[in-house]
Amino acid sequence: MEYIWIAVIVIGIVLTHLIAKHIGAKREIGYGKSVFWSMLLTPIIGLIITKMSKKIDIQ
Repeated sequence: MEYIWIAVIVIGIVLTHLIAKHIGAKREIGYGKSVFWSMLLTPIIGLIITKMSKKIDIQ
C-alpha cells in the first residue's frame, strides 16, 4: 500500500512540471522559475505566481 502513495506523489510532481512547462513557457517568468515556485511552495501558489507574470509578446 505504501507504494501507491509514492506513485501518486511522483505522478503529481510530473503533472506539476507539465503544467508549469505549458503555462510558464508563454510567460516572462519562464519554465524554470515556474517549476521552482511550484515545487518550493505548492502547485496552486506556483500557478498563481506564473499566471501573474506578463505574457510574452510573440510576433
